Amino acid sequence: MSADGDARAGELDAQRARDLLDRAAHVGSAARSGAGWPQIACLLGLGGVSSMFIVAVYLLTRADERLIWLPMVTMAGWLAILMGMMAVFSRSTKAGFGKRWRTAMTAWGITWAVAIIGSTVWWKGELWFTLAAIAALTIVTVAGAWREARQ
Repeated sequence: MSADGDARAGELDAQRARDLLDRAAHVGSAARSGAGWPQIACLLGLGGVSSMFIVAVYLLTRADERLIWLPMVTMAGWLAILMGMMAVFSRSTKAGFGKRWRTAMTAWGITWAVAIIGSTVWWKGELWFTLAAIAALTIVTVAGAWREARQ
């Protein structure tokens, strides 16, 4: 390449710089546009599976509690599917995802523990508690998914 060509390659006018920055921003946003959706779907699925499990526990307290293994095995299977799909299809994550995920999982775990203990020990067979637990699990998981979608 000539010296003149090298000089032109090193030159960057303001418009060319803006064009390159716009293109870089577009490429970056396109690469991140799908990031987060596997995690969002996992959180929403977790909320659905958890809520349905609480419904099953309520119904079992009014019927045959020996069948508790059936919803437990079903939930474990769906949790494995949700986590597996999230792991397989998460190619990239948004900045700050780890902290948001830990927050969402901690909130879900605490809510889940209270829901299980409450529905099997403290307020066994109480419809009001079942409905409150379902609402709490739904709010926690939807809020986590919403937060991830907005990032």
